[in-house]
Amino acid sequence: MSKKCECPKGSPAYMTTFGDMMSLLLTFFVMLLSMASFEPLKYAMTVQSLQGAFGVLESFPTVAVLPIVRIPRFGDADQRRKQSQDDAQELQEKMKDESLEKAVKVKVTETGVAIMLSDAVTFQSGSAQLNPKALKALKPVSDIIDKYPNAMVRVEGHTDDVPIKTARYPSNWELSADRALRIVKILSKMSKIDPGSLSAVGYGEHRPLVPNLNEANRRKNRRIEIYIDYTKKQ
Repeated sequence: MSKKCECPKGSPAYMTTFGDMMSLLLTFFVMLLSMASFEPLKYAMTVQSLQGAFGVLESFPTVAVLPIVRIPRFGDADQRRKQSQDDAQELQEKMKDESLEKAVKVKVTETGVAIMLSDAVTFQSGSAQLNPKALKALKPVSDIIDKYPNAMVRVEGHTDDVPIKTARYPSNWELSADRALRIVKILSKMSKIDPGSLSAVGYGEHRPLVPNLNEANRRKNRRIEIYIDYTKKQ
């Protein structure tokens, strides 16, 4: 009669080696994570992109439309980002001095800064006639532009979804384009930038920040966006 083999009590012997290996792997990946460098700007832009996809975007996009080829005007991305952050902070401080911090928002983009002006400081409803407050907001913007004479500046006009049909403006497209062009002309006079580096585009009601469900949301969607791009296009 064969003797029955009795297994030793406790975990198998190989578990000791396996446990040591898992501990070493965990330590290795913790070390890699501690040495990793995360970029808050890219993370914020990713979050905004997801929010926009689900229709919950509460602020204007921080990524400008990129041309096919770009030649950086600064040494590297970190230097360019640092310059953008400094300029954004300078703009925010100047807007605060003019008591415009609630009506003017400043963001850092991948290639420069973006400024959003609400209709409270830009234009009257259904008109491209500039409010006096707008000049106070545009002066600091022109000062930033003068720091980069070869920068590219794009002005976007946006409206709400309330239809307009007048002899001058058959639709919101014409109204938003006229408003953007008005800002471009003022920036051209205020700054020393080459007029060929300025552009204006009107999107009408077709790029809202939030759904046009009520007057509060429509007020958010009526805006001017100015993108100062520090890179040179080719």
